[in-house]
Parts: sequence; C-alpha cells; structure tokens
Amino acid sequence: MLQATNIKKRFGDNEVLKGISLTVRTGDVVSIVGPSGSGKTTLLRCMNFLEMADEGELNLDDKLYDVRKVRKNEIREYRKKTGFVFQNYNLFANKTALGNVTAGLTIVRKVPAKQAEEIAADALTRVGLQDKMSFYPSQLSGGQQQRVSIARAIAADPSVVFFDEPTSALDPELTKEVLSVMKKLADEGTTMVVVTHEMQFARNVSDRVIFMEDGTVLEEAAAEEFFRNPQSERSVRFLESFSVGAEPG
Repeated sequence: MLQATNIKKRFGDNEVLKGISLTVRTGDVVSIVGPSGSGKTTLLRCMNFLEMADEGELNLDDKLYDVRKVRKNEIREYRKKTGFVFQNYNLFANKTALGNVTAGLTIVRKVPAKQAEEIAADALTRVGLQDKMSFYPSQLSGGQQQRVSIARAIAADPSVVFFDEPTSALDPELTKEVLSVMKKLADEGTTMVVVTHEMQFARNVSDRVIFMEDGTVLEEAAAEEFFRNPQSERSVRFLESFSVGAEPG
C-alpha cells in the first residue's frame, strides 16, 4: 500500500538517511524507533514530502513517485491520501476544534462546507472530543489539542496517517490519553506509521517495529519478536534504556 525505496537525504555534509526502504501494508501499524539523531523524523517527513529527499521512490496505492522528478501537483495528489500528526499540534488559534478540522477539508480538499462540518464532527467524536467542538485551542489541554490534530489527520479517511512523536510535548497523564486514542484507531484498522519513544505502545499496538541507527534501518521485525528477541547488540542496549529489554527465553 505504501512502499519507500532507497530514500536518501543529506543536509550539507551530513548524510541523514543512507538509503532507507520499507513497506507498510494496509491496516499495519508500523513504529519507527531508535536513538535521537538516527533520522526517524527526517524519514517520516520525506515520506510525506514535507522534506524533499535527494533520492528514492515512494509508491502509494500503486502510484509511483520519484522524489527527484515529482511535480507540485503530484505532491498535492499524494498528500490528499495521507494525514500527518505533528509533535506540537499546529492548530489555528483563532478557530474552534471543529473549525480546525473543517479547514483542511474545505481549503485543501474543496469539500462543501456543510459536508465538511459533518465529517469533522464525526472525526472529533472518534477521538472523544464530541463535547469540545466549540472550544478554541487555548481552552483545551495539550492532550485535547493533540486529539484535535489527530481528528484533522483522519477526517478525510486517508490511506495512511503519519505520527511524528505525537506525545513528546505531553505529561504522562495526557500521553496516556493520546495513546489510547491511537490504539482505538489502530483497532479500527487505520494504517499508521509512528515515530515514537513510547516503547509500550510500540510493543502492544504495533504490527512491526523498525529500529533506526545513524540513518539506516538496523533491524526490522514483528513487534513482539523485536522486544522478545532483538537481533543486534545495539537494539538490546536501546531497549534496556527503556526497561523493556529482551525477555529471557
């Protein structure tokens, strides 16, 4: 459903991505984990053309995009099939929760206003904010703001939703609230690619885990297999730092 092939990205002399390839099947939850600076967020941004990779191909729903040749209209077409949840919400301060979700539908996707409001209300209900639709971001907690961002990302029923460390700005209680919503979406069959430091989420909700180190995929495995039996010493050390290391067999 989504395939990235040989994605490379360099910032000056720093080669951040050294030829990453991965496949995301429909309904998969794929967690990308690894130490800070390993290229996780850059990869996610390149997979949604928020950052332009230097080399590589993306194939979404059987449409191939060569990152060296892709045109602006093709990028718009691609993004209409995706959703993206940022670390820091990126909400319009002057719009209500409903207005924030509706805006993406009417402005980007040209959905008629009445239909957009119905879709937005349904998306906010799915993330548990049916009683907060008229609230402005300043009236919402960080967790609620992030849930508005998630509602905005899922409103148009995208093929895949990208999450870039969606709980990094939240305290533990609000983190739990957001992860609960993400688990619900996963249970509903939402295809998700998640950059995360939340190892319990990666273990309990993901289908597969990709471990990155220094711009490469060091290890890829089914989630439970990765946590039970990591294949590299580097993966073992990383998991031990979260107290979710390999279990004795």
